[in-house]
Amino acid sequence: MGKKSDSQASSLLCQRLKAALHDGIEVWFETRDKSYFGVPIGLDRDFVEVLILVPGSEDDSTEHIFQRVTWVVRLSAISAIAYPSEYWSTDRLDSLLTKSAINNDT
Repeated sequence: MGKKSDSQASSLLCQRLKAALHDGIEVWFETRDKSYFGVPIGLDRDFVEVLILVPGSEDDSTEHIFQRVTWVVRLSAISAIAYPSEYWSTDRLDSLLTKSAINNDT
């Protein structure tokens, strides 16, 4: 029974990573030792490749330098994943909160 549960979780993780890879969506995921936030650029049975932008060192100019870092992470090491599921404008969010408040008052 545990294997089926692990398989389902792994399948769901892969589904979310495939969707993020296809749509170019940033994801945030946790492993035992580290957190990652970036865009998946590769995925196979065992690993996900994630592109991460990190601030680099600044030179004499006023521009900030960013460095692209690619991590290859073992899927079995991932314990949690977060990804955006919907985007709202400020007006849309205010509208939803107002409707929610009205429904809670009745």
